Order: sequence, then C-alpha cells, then structure tokens
Amino acid sequence: MRDAVAGVEIAYHCAGSPAANNALQHPEAAARFAGACAKAGVARLVYLGTVAVYGPRSSGEIGTGTPLAGSSTYAQSRIETERRLRVALGDDPERLAIVRVPAVVGQGMPGTVIARFARALAWGVFPHPGPLNASFACVGVRRLAHILIRVGTLEPAPAHPVLQFAEHLRWVDIARRICESRGKRILRIRLPALGGRFAVLASTARYTDDAPRLFGNDPELPSTWVDLDAAIKT
Repeated sequence: MRDAVAGVEIAYHCAGSPAANNALQHPEAAARFAGACAKAGVARLVYLGTVAVYGPRSSGEIGTGTPLAGSSTYAQSRIETERRLRVALGDDPERLAIVRVPAVVGQGMPGTVIARFARALAWGVFPHPGPLNASFACVGVRRLAHILIRVGTLEPAPAHPVLQFAEHLRWVDIARRICESRGKRILRIRLPALGGRFAVLASTARYTDDAPRLFGNDPELPSTWVDLDAAIKT
C-alpha cells in the first residue's frame, strides 16, 4: 500500500461491507491504509463513512455533533475506524476528511431498499405506516462521486474533519415515481405507525447536509433524484 500511495496527493478509502466478518476487520485495515498514507506524505485522506454511527433514528435532526450511539457490529466498527483514522493522521482536517452518508442509491446496485420497495408496489398500493413527510435519507451514487472529489480538493480544508451529506426523498414521492414509470396510479393506504421492518418508512429523521455550505447552489452537482429515477427504470 505504501508503494501504491507513493507520490499521491489525495487518497480515498471507500471500501467496506456491512457483513459481520468485514466489519470486524475494517478498523484495522483502514488504519493500515491511513498509516501508509501518512508515511507516504499523502496530503489528504478522504474516508467514506456512514450515518449508522448515530444508531437507528426515527425523528429529529442529526448532525456531525450528534453523540455516536450505533450498537450494531457494523456501526461499532465504523466508530472505531474513525477513532483510529484520527490517531493515524493526528485529527488534522488538512490531512483527514471523514464523510458520513446514509444509503447510496444508483442503477444496478443490488439489495437496495428501493429495489425491495419497488417490488412491494407491484399492485400499485402503498401501505404507508407513517406521516406524509416521512422520507428516505440517501445520496445518489453520481452525486456522491462528485462530492468526494470536491472534498479531496477542497481549499481551505473544513475546520472539522467530519462532514455529512444527505438528501431526503419523501416515500410518497418515490412511490408515485415508481408507479408512473409503470403506467400505474398509486393508491396510498394509511396505516398506524409500526415498528420493526416498517420503521424506515415512518421515519421523519433528517441528517444535516454540508453541501450547500461547502459548494453553494452548484448546478453541476447531480441530484439524487436522477440516480433514483435511473434505478427505478431498471
């Protein structure tokens, strides 16, 4: 890895899986990579993390200052990874940028909540266990790629090494777009708010988004809706 990053100015760590065996190995692997970057004199390492570090949330506003409360193996591994990256790079925002994001959506991505949601709407009925403003916190894969590139080259560096990017798409709007793509009308059936497997559909939690502050209203930054619509068409 030291040979690979020799002479590199900006490095990215976007690897990882929620699988338990990967989660257990992730902190050590990420720390080794950060150590290689430090020894090679890499100017900035951008680490792609997750909002899972806050634990499950059904309401309220969650920002980078929110206490970390993730209890799953996956969340705990990412909390430990962030700690070890700070140690390896001295918690220096010039050298380290931690980017936390919710679900990533894009065409051809397997096992996504959108794919399962689309299958559930096969009959044009949406049993919605939540308020109308319940939303899906996500970021489009192309939007994320643009953001990561910009974070790597951002000057001056952010005052704090942790950044967060998220968009919130209402489930009722997602359901309408899925059904429109199939030439159907959506029938929404309101159900009482249910926990467990339906909790994601009832969530009104909102994750703060640093994109406006850092990049302004930039028309070149793709919309998550573009990636979502591409995913729906497939």
